[in-house]
Amino acid sequence: MLALRRIALQTSVLIALYSVLRILFYFLNRQLFLHSGLIDIILACFNGLRYDLAAIALINLLPYLIVMLPIGIFEKPRTIVLGSFFTVVNGFALSLNVIDLEYFRFTGKRLTADNFLLARDIGDQTTQIALYYWYFSLLMIAFYAILGYLSVRVYRTPSRRELRARWPVWGRMGEFTLVALLGALAIRGGWQAKPLIPANAFSMNPELGALVLNSTFTILKSSDKEAVVELHDLSTDSVKKTLLTELDSSSSPLPPVWPKPKNVVVVILESFGSEYVFPPHEGAGYAPFLKSLTARGSYFGNAYANGRRSIDALPALFAGIPEWMEPPFITSPYQTNKIVGAPEVFASHGYDTVFYHGGNNGTMFFDVMTKRLGFNEYIGADQYPDKKDYDGKWGVFDEPFLQFVAKDLSKKPRSFFAALFTLSSHHPYTIPAEHTGRFPKGTLEIHESLGYSDLALKRFYETAEQEPWFKDTLFVFTADHTSKQEFPENDTIPGRFHVPLLFIMNNKPLPFTTAATSAAVQHADVAATLLDLERLQPTESSHFGESLCRLEKRPGIVLFESDGYHLVGRDFGLSWWLDGRTLQFPILNSDKKTEMSPSELQNKELFLKAIAHYYNNGMVRNQLIW
Repeated sequence: MLALRRIALQTSVLIALYSVLRILFYFLNRQLFLHSGLIDIILACFNGLRYDLAAIALINLLPYLIVMLPIGIFEKPRTIVLGSFFTVVNGFALSLNVIDLEYFRFTGKRLTADNFLLARDIGDQTTQIALYYWYFSLLMIAFYAILGYLSVRVYRTPSRRELRARWPVWGRMGEFTLVALLGALAIRGGWQAKPLIPANAFSMNPELGALVLNSTFTILKSSDKEAVVELHDLSTDSVKKTLLTELDSSSSPLPPVWPKPKNVVVVILESFGSEYVFPPHEGAGYAPFLKSLTARGSYFGNAYANGRRSIDALPALFAGIPEWMEPPFITSPYQTNKIVGAPEVFASHGYDTVFYHGGNNGTMFFDVMTKRLGFNEYIGADQYPDKKDYDGKWGVFDEPFLQFVAKDLSKKPRSFFAALFTLSSHHPYTIPAEHTGRFPKGTLEIHESLGYSDLALKRFYETAEQEPWFKDTLFVFTADHTSKQEFPENDTIPGRFHVPLLFIMNNKPLPFTTAATSAAVQHADVAATLLDLERLQPTESSHFGESLCRLEKRPGIVLFESDGYHLVGRDFGLSWWLDGRTLQFPILNSDKKTEMSPSELQNKELFLKAIAHYYNNGMVRNQLIW
């Protein structure tokens, strides 16, 4: 019975620690659960125990069984090894959940195995991050201390009296079998037909799925998970017919009223969520220059990123491929799939194509992804000439780097297609010492750095205005993704993807229709729009994005979150999951009801089902391009 008592005590303590983390997760993210009552939240916490037990069993079942082996030799070294394993491995697993208390607020999803592929981007910042979030570091240390103390007590060498009191071999074999069966049942999550997977957590109440889960479970279960699952409810012909019916735009030439830019510059602003520029309640915001620029150009007020991470932005913006799977495209099994990047098309027509990012070369696999998209040149921190402008953490401060970009573009001997990705509004939000105290600190740690990046953008634009290439250059301004939300009303499905999108040329708007600028649009539309403006029509392309010059009858754009597909229209929102569940949700800045007639609901469900088939099957079969 001694071994059984050890296991029961260890498991009980681990369950208690996971429960503490779940409670902390709720209070740090309670704005996500505003539509759920107290009873639902309590039930979600109890449901989460299944996932906690599954994670605990996945990690500890083998050492538990070793403890149960009815052998009397190597008792002391065995207890030392098992005690050390219990402390270190479970401490690390719990620490991942501590990390996710903060990281979830950026990504909107629990950690998965693919996050470790990006670990090198933060490896050099471990000490700095640990100090910045000192309270989380102390929590991790406390967990290790608790587990270490427990290991000393549990894995001490048993006394002779305890050894004499042990059951005979046959009894200990019975204990061993009991632990093995209970452990297997815990890993499965119960007697149901299929073992637990993360998606099960969203089946009862999609809003509470992230609360039910723990990050240890999602990491362990995603390590051998297929990136996407091939779907078979609709035939390929039916999918194409549905999408072409809903997305078909006129293929006639653009009329002469549309300008044909000589150059294109796409500016991707790190973490510039829309609310930072246009906060609700007519607030001032933290990016006054970008806000002033929207009054001069064509601003799309209902624009959405197609992902929640920087690494998701490039495939969407430049190849029209949204991020609807756990691993980023460039690290997924489908990274070699055929894609048609807008930069590749521009390059084939004689344009210089260049991607600028002030970050350390190789961060977020940007150097690899830009080559896949057709950029001929990648310029990062390694190519920047003055190391005194290094921020000491990620790369070069925005202000000097953007000035470097403006001067470098002036050296181009021919038309260019350029992308510029800013850096300084990335955690830890470092700004140069000479600007300390200059910008509003706001209520979130990102707010001050937004003011600095906005100033850097202003000075870049003013420098560009003095260059001869400026008047013939189309500028596109957007953000890679959102960050933390200051206002709870924006912490919704659309709000977590809501980013600025601005087209401007020679300080003037383009002739987009009012219907287009007020419609729901997305990053995946940008590549199609730029190719259309340049009158460049590739023979093949993906069919997620549309040219905003020709936006006609699309029912809305699709976002992917919590394993669900979320259709965002101008006045309605509809979520659909692969198991057939649907849920309507409100739209930002819309006072209209979202209720739809049965026929409307059926048509929009069919559209979501068709586009999910297109994405999943296209990824698996390498048939996204047609």
